[in-house]
Formats: sequence, C-alpha cells, structure tokens
Amino acid sequence: MFGKLVEVEPIGEYRTMTPNQVWLTLVGEVCVRGSARHMERLRSDPSLRAEFEGAVSLKAMNHERNVVSYLTNTFRDFSATRFPKRGAEYLATLLQFPAVFHKDKLVLFNQLSHKASAVQTRDELIKRCPIFRLKSASDFMISVGLSHDVIALDTRVVGTLQKHLSYNLTPARIQSQRGLYLSLEVALRDFCNEQNISLALLDRILFKFSNMGAIDLIVKYPEVRSSFG
Repeated sequence: MFGKLVEVEPIGEYRTMTPNQVWLTLVGEVCVRGSARHMERLRSDPSLRAEFEGAVSLKAMNHERNVVSYLTNTFRDFSATRFPKRGAEYLATLLQFPAVFHKDKLVLFNQLSHKASAVQTRDELIKRCPIFRLKSASDFMISVGLSHDVIALDTRVVGTLQKHLSYNLTPARIQSQRGLYLSLEVALRDFCNEQNISLALLDRILFKFSNMGAIDLIVKYPEVRSSFG
C-alpha cells in the first residue's frame, strides 16, 4: 500500500542524467548532513527549489572565483543546511577532485554499472568521492538509479527500528562501523525479499512516513483510509 505513495528513481537513471543533475544530487547529499529538514523545505516549494538549484548549479559555479564564499553565503540565504561553510568547503573540493570531475567533465560513473554488486559499487564510490560514507553513498546510489539494493541507515530508518523493535544501537554508531552497517543492511534485505520489495523502496517509505502520525497520514493521504475499508 505505502509503496504506491512513494517514488523510487528508476534503475539506470544515472546514464541519462546531465552533469548538472548529478551535481545537484551531490549538493543535496552535502546539505542534508546533520538534518534533512532544510532541504525538505526547499524541495517542497517548486519555485524556491528552482531558485536554489539555479544559484548552486554548475553554470553558477563556473562564474565564481571563490566558490567556498559564494556557496556559504548562498546556503545561508536559502537556509539550505545546518553547516553552510563546511558544506561549501566539501563541494568546492568535489569540483577539483579528479575522480569526480576531470577537466570539467563528470567522470564519477566511469566503469560503474547498476548491474554490478551494489556493495562493491558503493565501496568504489566511497573511494572516488571524498564526501561519501556508507549512508550518504547509499542514498546517492538510490537517487541516481545506480542501485535499489542498498539502504541509507539514517535517523529515520534506525529510529523506526528503535521505536518498534527495541533496537538499541544509535544511527551514529551504525554509520561509523562498517560491520554493523552491513549486518543490519543484510537483515533488512532479507526482510524486503520476504515482502517482495526492494531495499530502496523501504528506504523511501520510511523516510517519507516514519515521522508522520496516523491522523496526519490519513488526512494527507485519503487513499490510506480507504484501503482500510
């Protein structure tokens, strides 16, 4: 039921994305560090989102001599992230990182494929892109259609497990220890296989609905109410 209320980016989408679309996805990954609420607010307003994306586009970056200063001020103006300066520094590094951009050409996806092992592809992305860790690389892979077989173990996913299954590990601990991350991901993958859904779909369902109360859910999505007869 809930799967019909969320969208998961189609597998292989990265092959048709423009460099600017990939760049904006990377910007989003940096901006949600610490809290996704800033970007959720921007993305919920089409006009504000378009204005923000224009301000941080690759074209805009090419016209700026001091990218860090420009992005810092832009992030503050739009209240796009909890950490404006740090985020700006991360992104300025990416523009100069040869495994991400080489001679102004996007090379991040070179030799990568959605048909390969998701875990190996994620490890390669982490090697290539200095902003990525397990959680952010997983979210990025889902966002660009590089895999549906990973999950971003963030506060919403882990919080749901803590609330309903008495799971006693914190998101920070899971994200910092590869063994813990992979073991929980395997357990959730097994659950998804039993339910005939992908890890990516579970990720998007929990991200969208985990903080929503029953009344808010029914009011916002009448089809949920009707499904209960």
